[in-house]
Amino acid sequence: MRYEAVLGQVLRDVRLQAGLALTDCVTVLTAANLSQVENGLAVIKLESLVGLCEVLGVAPSDVFLMVEARLSGLCIDDQIAVSAARLSRLLPTGSPDPDVRPGVVRNMRRQKADTTHAAVMQMQREGLNKGEIAERLGVTLRTVQRHWPKGE
Repeated sequence: MRYEAVLGQVLRDVRLQAGLALTDCVTVLTAANLSQVENGLAVIKLESLVGLCEVLGVAPSDVFLMVEARLSGLCIDDQIAVSAARLSRLLPTGSPDPDVRPGVVRNMRRQKADTTHAAVMQMQREGLNKGEIAERLGVTLRTVQRHWPKGE
């Protein structure tokens, strides 16, 4: 099942558990829009999700945890354990270090740019034009032009 559909189901279940009707949430979404989200027919914007969670009295992270549990087939307690283990591997110190993050982001961007540059150069040698390369890499034509050798 699609993530958005499960998210809609969880939001409906939380709303009903809170004893709220669709119309009780109109400060965030129209009843029709919320109904579409809950039925998996529309995607909720993050800003609306945060506002809806405030109305429902639940944290957005808790909603996402419930979605993950349903998608994985785990009970909430097991999903919490899985998430805690994943977070402890991701953040071994227990909290993100704000001084490290900018350098990490720069390195990741540089690696992605290097990979893109190498791919553009290889495909150019294979005789592909800029448009074909952009389509194959799933990037914009402007990105390909940035990595295209000067004077060619």
